[in-house]
Amino acid sequence: MVEDRRIFQRIDGIVNVRYGVKDRDKEKIETLPRNIGGGGLGLCITEQLQRGTVLDLEITVPDNPEKAILGAGEVAWSKEFGTIDLKRSINLYETGIRFININSIAIGRVYAYSRQTKPEESTQL
Repeated sequence: MVEDRRIFQRIDGIVNVRYGVKDRDKEKIETLPRNIGGGGLGLCITEQLQRGTVLDLEITVPDNPEKAILGAGEVAWSKEFGTIDLKRSINLYETGIRFININSIAIGRVYAYSRQTKPEESTQL
């Protein structure tokens, strides 16, 4: 059994995320996270990124979508998740991102928003 070493509780995808590979992508790609926490987030994306790849991140919390949380993260791991079949089969990769440069107070907005939208779970946060 794999031990969960996370310090912060993960919250299932209540935010929107745009990401781009640093120094490669001019346009960020929009995706929904699987979960987010104080130390990082889990994404389901259409390309397998190598461990150590640095991403520019833009995280939007529904409480104030005009004020995105900007930062950077590093790919900690990536594994094939499955495929979706739109007009062609597209592979999906579950990817763990560790924050390396992000405002931790801003990430607190995610937890606060979660407590507002799911008050029955607020004692667990």
